[in-house]
Amino acid sequence: MEEGKDKNKNQDAASQSDLTEIDACKKERDEYLDGWKRAKADFINYKKDEARRIEDALKFANEAILQELIAILDSFHLAIESHENKEETKGLLLIMSQLEESLRRFGLEKISVNPGDKFDPMTEEAIQEISSERSPGTVHEEVGKGYKLYGRVVRPARVIISKGQAN
Repeated sequence: MEEGKDKNKNQDAASQSDLTEIDACKKERDEYLDGWKRAKADFINYKKDEARRIEDALKFANEAILQELIAILDSFHLAIESHENKEETKGLLLIMSQLEESLRRFGLEKISVNPGDKFDPMTEEAIQEISSERSPGTVHEEVGKGYKLYGRVVRPARVIISKGQAN
């Protein structure tokens, strides 16, 4: 009978050590699984970040070319403004509008600036401050057009701002 008790004790001890080993394996499995899940989530985030970075690179790859075309657009504006006879500028206006439409399709947009608007240093560059009837800190006049490419400023609008009335 003693022998049966010893056998049961040995089986209990063996099953206890088996349970401890199984618990240790489960804990190790859970650690590996959690690590794998974190690595998988990190990889998914990396792929999304890379896709976003590539998309931005493609969007803004044409920025240098568009800046060159903006200079040509400025020349059209100067040519049209310098002509007194508006009848002679019809062809220039047509070409200029075609160029503006092409640039718009590539994501370029004008920065809208109106006299009396509050000066916005994020989209405008103040080149002069003058006394005028307008409120201080507002745009008196736009002297150079500004442009954004997909919402990012490529060239700020150049403006003259008001410092209020002179006393």
